[in-house]
Amino acid sequence: MPPPPATALFDQLARGWRGYALIALIALTAGLFGVGSLPPMDIDESRFMQATRQMVETDDYVRIRLQDEERNRKPIAIHWLQAASVHVSDPLTDRLNTIWPYRLPSVLGLVLASLAALWAGAALVGHRTALIGAGLYASGLLAGMEGMTAKTDSVMVGFTTLALAALARLRFSQQAPKLTAVVFWLAMGCGILTKGPITPAVAAVTLIALALWERKAAWMKPLAWWPGPLLMMAITLPWLIAIGVATEGRFYTEMLASELGPKLTGSDPAHQGFPGYYLLLLPLLIFPATYALPAAARLAWDTVRAKRDDDAHAPLRFLIAWAAGTFLIFELMPAKLVHYTLPAYPAIAMLCAAGLAAMRGRRWRTTHPVGAVLFAVFGLLIVAVMAGVATFIPGDAAADLRRAIATALVGAAIVIAAVVGLSVFRRVTARAAILMACGLALSFGLRDQLAPQARGLFVSAEAVDALTRARLMPRENERFWVVGYAQPSLVFLTRTSIKLVRADELGDVQAGDTIMIEGRVLSDTIAALAERGLTFDAADEPVSGIALGRGETTTLHFGTVRAAPNAAAEDRQAQGP
Repeated sequence: MPPPPATALFDQLARGWRGYALIALIALTAGLFGVGSLPPMDIDESRFMQATRQMVETDDYVRIRLQDEERNRKPIAIHWLQAASVHVSDPLTDRLNTIWPYRLPSVLGLVLASLAALWAGAALVGHRTALIGAGLYASGLLAGMEGMTAKTDSVMVGFTTLALAALARLRFSQQAPKLTAVVFWLAMGCGILTKGPITPAVAAVTLIALALWERKAAWMKPLAWWPGPLLMMAITLPWLIAIGVATEGRFYTEMLASELGPKLTGSDPAHQGFPGYYLLLLPLLIFPATYALPAAARLAWDTVRAKRDDDAHAPLRFLIAWAAGTFLIFELMPAKLVHYTLPAYPAIAMLCAAGLAAMRGRRWRTTHPVGAVLFAVFGLLIVAVMAGVATFIPGDAAADLRRAIATALVGAAIVIAAVVGLSVFRRVTARAAILMACGLALSFGLRDQLAPQARGLFVSAEAVDALTRARLMPRENERFWVVGYAQPSLVFLTRTSIKLVRADELGDVQAGDTIMIEGRVLSDTIAALAERGLTFDAADEPVSGIALGRGETTTLHFGTVRAAPNAAAEDRQAQGP
């Protein structure tokens, strides 16, 4: 006889539409922290936003440009989504460099990934555990940060998770298999148009790992139903053909040479890492699910040891193939960045939720203490980062110290209270609520309260404020030169028409032009101006701060170009009385 339906309030919430609404609310909240107040970040985010801005300015929705540079080596879907967001939000904004419309698609990508994780988890681990897993993912440190950032990753993970969720439903639900297969191919097409081969690679490695592990693949047959692949091609081929024609085939060669090449060879020093890089960072980046990682590892080990025909472990095998396969892809690649393994995080969060549920029913003596220690260590590490960010808020050294101490005390109190709560309350739902609340509280403090005020971390935003006060902001039909500082955030915050040059590229500069000079090239620039009978007239004190794209302190001098005094006198003499 089947068990009676659960009547607990949480189970009723998990089974109905309210569960999806709750997860959407958690994901939306996590993604919106700092979305309108945090200045644009170099380098990648500002590149994406500026390229979209130029797309809107030129009405060219096929090619991607960053100022005068063709960037037709990346898929285009994120720019279409950002441009659509800019157009929809047009009544609410009056400038194309308003930040939040460009970030909104990434927020929605986080929502999509969280809802897709819940949809997958309902077939894999049950509605109750799935709700907890989706909530842990949505409140995660890395997922929330990428969900706020105007790049491809959050949207790509949304489509990738939807594709894997369709596979999970196809494997374990068997309801409307053809429709589920169409959803899979729809997500694949959108994922390809967002970030190229990542979505197909994650899906392929999961399917291959499962087939080799279970020695059966008959459940995959609905994927061969022809409308699905046809839909994927209808999504991807029109743009691939259009961009190939528009660039005379350069798109394909540049994508291979500039994008895939450095990632596969590790030739870019900024993207290099060591073996185990992602595994070492996992407890930090998946916080607050860090607490359940030991329990998830125990479940994974039991699943690996179980017989392949043990159907009770089949859902966990799917999650392990998803997570471990994705990690393996990126661990084998020489190029490494922290967000590359994000497509595996929904599966890991679901494993953590399953481990959290198993902790109460099994006599595991080590999972709680080890999990609590990991949670406390990495939670306090996040608090230390928050205290460091607080020192970049304008003020003297004494004010910096007071803010850092206050931030550390408040953050530590939140983490300690969470650890105590995890020890006192043993119900799965109570522990899950404590973890999510702690994760959201720290993300709110870091991204919405501290970072937007830490002006010293965003030198481009500080420079724009100084230009505004000096009434030197770039205007239409007026030339604005930036020497030695090529961060795209400055372009996005000012005008697309500003000129980013080196000191030896000032051949067309004239008296009356506005100029901004990076401190390291100040003497070279002044010498180059002197050769043309010009001089630099500083308008105010220079602006200093951290250039995130460079990872170093930068000083920006700004003012106008004037005729040198001796050159001006010679001009007057030549003109006569």
